[in-house]
Amino acid sequence: MGNKGVAAICAALLVATPAQSACWSTNSRSAARIRDLQTFLMVETLRCQVMGFDLTSEYNVFLRANRTMLGAANTNLKSFFITADGPVFGQQSYDRFTTTLANAYGAGHTNAETCQSARDIAHEAAMMDNNEEGLLMIAERQGLMPRLPGGVCGQETMAVAGPR
Repeated sequence: MGNKGVAAICAALLVATPAQSACWSTNSRSAARIRDLQTFLMVETLRCQVMGFDLTSEYNVFLRANRTMLGAANTNLKSFFITADGPVFGQQSYDRFTTTLANAYGAGHTNAETCQSARDIAHEAAMMDNNEEGLLMIAERQGLMPRLPGGVCGQETMAVAGPR
């Protein structure tokens, strides 16, 4: 491969570097919150199961009842990251984002009370039956708001880069 070929590959790699600078629209933020609710319930189901408190049935009913909305939220999130970071790095950014959501709940406190609360939330969320506003209301009430790299569109965000 000649110098032109190497230069073209290097230029392509520079262009394909993750941007993480895209801002989050209202639709993308809503998708992130719905995904966060799903992740919260998934992790709670797993943590409670370890304690012998099985919410699997309630969690599965929630998934079935909201399959369309959960799928749309995930599609929206993947599209956001692919638009922000390109087709190669976008999937990696999406995977990193969803893993971070799950890890945020992994070390939480689990007892019979938190498990019963998660069961109640799963039951209520299942009754939303693909209603975005209902799922967002539950996420809001639970205080679920994932960290959004790049910030919210139209709002100034603090720089993460160090002091000026």
